[in-house]
Amino acid sequence: MVLQRSAATPTVRREQFSLLWPSGRTATPNRRPAMGGSVPADLELDDVVAVLVGNDRHRERFVESVLTELCTDTAVIRYRQGVVTDLLADDALCARLERLLSNLAALAVPRERDLGKLAPFIQVATRAGELELHVGTATALLEALEGSPIASEALLRLRDYLREITGTEEFHTLQAELPDLRRRLDRAQSFTIGINLTDELMPDSAAILTVNPEKIIGRGMLLNRLFGEGADRALTPLRLGDAASAGTPENRLYRDLQKLLEEVAAPVAQALERYAAMNAHGLSPLEPELAFFLNGVEMIRRLQRAGLPVCCPEPAPMDERLTQLGKAYHVSLALRMYRQKNVPPPDQPGGIITNPVTFDDERARIWILTGPNRGGKTTFTQMVGLIHVLFQAGLYVPAAEARISPVDAIYTHFPVPETTQLGMGRLDEEAKRLAAIFAAATPRSLILLNEVLAGTSAVEGLGLATDAVRGLRLLGVRAIYATHLHELAFGVEQINRTTPGTSRAGSLVADVEAQGDVVGSHHRRTFRILPGLPRGLSYASEIAEQNGISFGQISELLRKRGVVHES
Repeated sequence: MVLQRSAATPTVRREQFSLLWPSGRTATPNRRPAMGGSVPADLELDDVVAVLVGNDRHRERFVESVLTELCTDTAVIRYRQGVVTDLLADDALCARLERLLSNLAALAVPRERDLGKLAPFIQVATRAGELELHVGTATALLEALEGSPIASEALLRLRDYLREITGTEEFHTLQAELPDLRRRLDRAQSFTIGINLTDELMPDSAAILTVNPEKIIGRGMLLNRLFGEGADRALTPLRLGDAASAGTPENRLYRDLQKLLEEVAAPVAQALERYAAMNAHGLSPLEPELAFFLNGVEMIRRLQRAGLPVCCPEPAPMDERLTQLGKAYHVSLALRMYRQKNVPPPDQPGGIITNPVTFDDERARIWILTGPNRGGKTTFTQMVGLIHVLFQAGLYVPAAEARISPVDAIYTHFPVPETTQLGMGRLDEEAKRLAAIFAAATPRSLILLNEVLAGTSAVEGLGLATDAVRGLRLLGVRAIYATHLHELAFGVEQINRTTPGTSRAGSLVADVEAQGDVVGSHHRRTFRILPGLPRGLSYASEIAEQNGISFGQISELLRKRGVVHES
């Protein structure tokens, strides 16, 4: 009694359905990494990944692959956005789909062992369980979609796909037969075993007396308990025997039990042969995709509950190399802040600050970003990268409005710990990393540079940085260069005049407000990024004072310690 595929029932091959990819489109195989190396860490992508993974860490690799893939096909991006829009509009649909994730995950679990090596009755019970789960999940998914006013191409295609699966005569016949097949298997809920004892009350012989339709004690199916697979066992577990051990004298009772179970399962096995071609795992690939969208919707709602703007970005043609954002903000920072309580509203002191962003022909595609230390330069630079990642994954973005051309890759150059490689100083390492970016980037890429070429003197650094910006203009990319080299920003018009290319360079500055009218008074960082030329100050002296390392503070500390004395 071994389940076999019926020769009269050929396998029907259907195109694998996907919520991420429209019909006829798939991820490009062997494509060079769009976000390799340290880019996810530089952008602080971990907070987004954690939300999209949800409670199941097994989805982490899938989520990371979707985010870092950077889909460039605007038709695919719109296909995914439609799913998000449908789910956002229907809380009840989200709740119904959420409840079905566990079923889809169960269908997706790979078999931990080869069922062909197990006892035939175990094969039958397992196959019956798979088909029950498949029928129940497909039916419930269809009911969930039929009861909602969906409009997206992806969910409409899924509904039609489920109608096709559940509408076959084979499916209806199986659905009708499964309850009876389950009842037959459930007749073997327990066995009564008689044991003969010797005069010394030692076990002498044993025999199976009856097969019972009810359990003896405890919870769980008999098969799970008897063969040691249940976590809550009330019977002494027996070892699953194989062909060799089943015939040994000490295992004769098991052999008799196996025969009885095969007699119980034989009619079920015969009935299931008609469905040997049915793929009970065909819906399983939906689980990580559906979880990705449901968790994405939950992230959007979390931001909205915090009073932050979120929008469905309009995809622009890739060759426009356009990024236009209104009231944009750093999503990872927002997720971290709003895990806390009593956080101020957006754009209020202590709250999330939003900023406009524009990369286009008219204003600039290469922005030199200067401003005070801790004034928001790194946060702004990361924000632009994160928004592109979310947009190209098909999700809504943290902004009030957005029109974006996809990028083919994101390259970052952020500060790293000093290299330990012999013969290579910090400047060598930075130059090598920057050269690698120019060796791989295209005009459709996004390049984010943060304090590059800081490992040399200001004079040398300015010359090297100017050459780098001229290279960015010649290449035609969208780029941000966050730097303390204010002279670089003052020279943007000179760079534009003397360097060929279609990407203008412009200057952005992290704004500050003076606190009081006294010259030299402290400045409040607004974290607003505005077009304009640098103020010429990094405000490092204020940070030194805040951390107790101004000369006056150091002098006072050393005097108190008795290390130096009053002169």
